[in-house]
Amino acid sequence: MGNLFSRDDDLPPKLHGGKEGTFVFYTIAERWPKTIAKIVDHFHRKRRDFIDQYGEEADLDVKSVIAELSELRYRIATDKPLENIDDTSYSYEMWNNLLAQMRAENGEDDVTWFKCDWLFGECYMYRRIVGCTAKTKYLKSFDFFMEQKVDGFNSHVEQIRDGIKYIFAVADNLSIQQERETLEVLLKMCLWGNRCDLSLSCGDATQLSQSPIDSARQLDSYILCNDLGTAIEMFLLKLKPNKKGLKEFHIVLDNAGPELMGDLIFAEYLMQVKLVDKTVLHGKEYPYFVSDVTGADFEWTLAELKKRGDVFGTMYSKLSTRVKKGQLVFDDHRFWTYPHPYCQMKNVAPELYSHLRDASLIMFKGDLNYRKLVGDRDWPYGTPFKTALCGFLPAPILALRTLKSETVAGLPDDVAERMEDEPDQKWMVTGEYGIAELAY
Repeated sequence: MGNLFSRDDDLPPKLHGGKEGTFVFYTIAERWPKTIAKIVDHFHRKRRDFIDQYGEEADLDVKSVIAELSELRYRIATDKPLENIDDTSYSYEMWNNLLAQMRAENGEDDVTWFKCDWLFGECYMYRRIVGCTAKTKYLKSFDFFMEQKVDGFNSHVEQIRDGIKYIFAVADNLSIQQERETLEVLLKMCLWGNRCDLSLSCGDATQLSQSPIDSARQLDSYILCNDLGTAIEMFLLKLKPNKKGLKEFHIVLDNAGPELMGDLIFAEYLMQVKLVDKTVLHGKEYPYFVSDVTGADFEWTLAELKKRGDVFGTMYSKLSTRVKKGQLVFDDHRFWTYPHPYCQMKNVAPELYSHLRDASLIMFKGDLNYRKLVGDRDWPYGTPFKTALCGFLPAPILALRTLKSETVAGLPDDVAERMEDEPDQKWMVTGEYGIAELAY
């Protein structure tokens, strides 16, 4: 299928599910139906709770959600054509306009779950899922992934405690070399925190094998492109103020739970040592890709820190004070849930693009953000990262990602050659390897 948004005949093809044996095909055939089945099971288990809370009428909502999700699962498994969004929330007109454009360009028979671009199909699936609750009377704001995200936090409390204690211990009177090393450890904690991704496991709780602090310096051989040193020297240690006179750091978030806490720990350290004046966190407008951060997740995390007391309570006090002072801001622009590659942001969401231009550095977290950065294309591995961005560069970008999909660019020549000699592409999807790529 051609690009939905512009002519792209000279670019590598986008990933799609039409070829058996690929990770994309496996994802659509196996992982997506499993994700939906888990949500259906969740509503079955919560049914009595909803009735107790809202009355018998809520049971009609539960039944309608279960029926619609079951139908969605069937349509995915049997590769049916994509249907219009039939609720009136979350940019439904934009979605339906894109679907009409796709049908006009490719014919309705080719706008199916396996034949459409993978990035579009996956974003569309999560939009369809949230649409099931958006049409209800009582369940409009219910996060069907919240229980799993809370479990993820609770199962990593000790690692989170280690991270908080670490920045409190190292934040004062560091030499420049110690500051470099601290930034390196925290960045690697942010990178490998992506290993805890509930979307890849279809909602099964995943465990980091060890504390992020311990693992930070032990996994370097698995970082296929490592621009962290350059990012530290050229940017983090000497961020340039924006037009407002602020050294502004933006994080485009990925997962809730321990990964969000790693991001908050990093942001607090940067502000505590005055390398950064303001941090802007970019999250999702609605429950998305199982474990992605929403505004409710951010608020829950702060409340949980306060409730736990001890060093968690100290961390809460610092973060909540920064929120009140406008030094820590959470934003959930709806573009982050759109199916567009980020090179289309300037045209589709110019106000968000302008906001990102205020950043002295933008850190993009995780696999989905990387897919959108590089257009979810089958790039030659050695393609320069900046080239793969296709012109998207509102500010310097640092992308941290563990590989969980069959797209990557920016690998050094020797690494690209070595990975091309691998017998298959499983190394691209297991989360075993990471990349830290810089563009400016």
